[in-house]
Amino acid sequence: MSEHVVQWAVLVLCIVFALLRLPDAIRGRGRAVFIALVLLVFAVGLSLPQFYLPIDRLLGGVNIANLLIRLSLYAIFVVLGIRIAAAFRSARTRWLIVGPIGLSVLAVVALSTVALFILSDLPESSTGLVAYGDQETVRLYAEAGRLYPGYVAACLVLPALKGLADSTGRPAHRAASALLAVGFGAVLVFAVVRLAVGSHLGVWEIGLPFGAILLVTSGLTIIWASRRRTELAPRGNQLA
Repeated sequence: MSEHVVQWAVLVLCIVFALLRLPDAIRGRGRAVFIALVLLVFAVGLSLPQFYLPIDRLLGGVNIANLLIRLSLYAIFVVLGIRIAAAFRSARTRWLIVGPIGLSVLAVVALSTVALFILSDLPESSTGLVAYGDQETVRLYAEAGRLYPGYVAACLVLPALKGLADSTGRPAHRAASALLAVGFGAVLVFAVVRLAVGSHLGVWEIGLPFGAILLVTSGLTIIWASRRRTELAPRGNQLA
């Protein structure tokens, strides 16, 4: 299966998951996660040349679209990090994400991302910046883009595993916890291995990040569907 087929499949599923939540979002329920899913649709869509190239040309043809992908991913991980930490009732995890340490990590990574983008020579649109992989600033820009998602994922893996291990939890929530744990684990592994190896990972270059997107969005959707079926009280699991 080609990498574009995987990307298209994940894009379609993200659109479906977002549309499922649209009615609730209109009614004011679960808007934060809905916005995160919309941003994810945007980011995944821009990973495909069919969307990236025309949109980037509208933005000047200097790969601003790639910078928007990075910044969108940071926003996605902030939102999902807060909501998932709340769902697992982990005040420590929330503190690590939006406390002084977490906000400092976000600020440093975001500023570094913008600075490295400005310092890079990117005169023409190139999906994934593949045409500029020989530039050191582009390599560092790509590494910076993996650091913050990797940091948030590292904060969320343990709470998700605890949710999976909770024998009193409902089966749907434990299954969703498993998907979230594996998904965030994949994000963390991708960030660490890519940083350590410093080169293309072959099939895993697409398999790990897009597999993680599929697992996390599926976990979120399972919990949302479970809540809809059982009509949990408003103070139930906040992932829904």
